[in-house]
Amino acid sequence: MASSYGKMFVNAILGAIAGQWVATIKTEVEIVKVELKYKSRQLGAGVGLVAAAAILAFWMLAVLIAAAVLGLSNVVSPWLAALIVAGGLLFWILVFGLWGAAKIKKNKDIFPAASIERIKDSF
Repeated sequence: MASSYGKMFVNAILGAIAGQWVATIKTEVEIVKVELKYKSRQLGAGVGLVAAAAILAFWMLAVLIAAAVLGLSNVVSPWLAALIVAGGLLFWILVFGLWGAAKIKKNKDIFPAASIERIKDSF
C-alpha cells in the first residue's frame, strides 16, 4: 500500500512539472506573438521611411534638373535658390534614409530571440 502512495506522489509531481512546462510554453508562445508583431511594425516603419527617402530623392532630381536649366539660362540667383532647395531635400533624404535603414537593420531578422532564451533558461 505504501508503494502505491509513492507512485501516486511521483505521478503527481511529474504531472505538476509537465503542467508547469506546458504553461511556460503557452506563455512564451504568446510573448513570441507580441514580439513578432512589434518587429513587423518596426520593419514596416523602416520600409516606409526608406520609401519617403526615395520619393524625396526623385523630387531632388527634379529640382537639380530645374537648377541646371535655370543655371544655364541665367547665371544669377534663380539657380542658386534651386540648389538651396535641393540641399534641403538632400538633408531630409539622408535623415529619412539613414533612420529607415537603421530600423530595417535592427529588425530585419524577425526572430523571437528573447523568448527563445527565456524558454532555454527555464528548462
